[in-house]
Amino acid sequence: MTDLIPAHRRHLQGVTLIELLIGMALALIVMVAAFDLFTSSTKSAFNLQTRSELLAELQIAQNYLAAQVRDAVYVFPQGTTLNLGGGYTTEHPLDGTWRVGDQAVPVLAFIKPPEDTTKGCPSNEDGCYKFYAYYPVLRSSWVSGATSYNDPGQDPQNGNRWLLVEYHSNYRVPPQLASLASPYTPPAGGSGRLLLDYVQPTALALAGTPALFVQKDAPAPATVQSSGTVSVTLNFALSQQLRGSVLNLPGRSATAAPAATVRTVTVFPRNLGSLAP
Repeated sequence: MTDLIPAHRRHLQGVTLIELLIGMALALIVMVAAFDLFTSSTKSAFNLQTRSELLAELQIAQNYLAAQVRDAVYVFPQGTTLNLGGGYTTEHPLDGTWRVGDQAVPVLAFIKPPEDTTKGCPSNEDGCYKFYAYYPVLRSSWVSGATSYNDPGQDPQNGNRWLLVEYHSNYRVPPQLASLASPYTPPAGGSGRLLLDYVQPTALALAGTPALFVQKDAPAPATVQSSGTVSVTLNFALSQQLRGSVLNLPGRSATAAPAATVRTVTVFPRNLGSLAP
């Protein structure tokens, strides 16, 4: 019966099967390549969007904190230990003591004057002196206890990153210099809130990277701070593990100098020296 099928038809039947297999293989290769390209493009777009959002948050938080420090009437000097109480909002990343000048776990604390001296304190907090402290909390610890607006959401792969926290409480009466000795306990009723997510921990920074807060105090033996004698440098950097890669802001490369891996702003408080002895 085979001899009854024309030779050219027998040839076409064999070629069609081979072509079909080759075509399927080529189609599969094209589909895999297209999928890889799509995945790569999607990942790049996602990383770029995340980078832009984090960079904007970093700049906003740093500018805000710089403005806060600029208004300070007193900056707690290096060596001051702070009793900030318990709870997830004040949990020390290393289970240690909050101490101004600590390079491993930096903390910054200062006092701001009333925003409106025509309003009475404590009935209106705009008329109160305020204690402020800024410090890092381990992200995993914070998320385990946070609720509502203070909860940034679960992110297990970044549990070892830091959150920057703003803690504040109001003075019922204006503080006096004599009452600000170490160890210092701020006024009761304080609370902490999330200011910035994915802050780079000291343990993940390059060797020689400036600490989150670098403070210059008035030269000894000065007992009263004055404008120009105290400065605070804010060295912000973010680190987020993201889909198999690590996103560092403002940036990091193999040849980058440690100082270039942080965004730096130096602030001189302008209201120092106005507290009563």
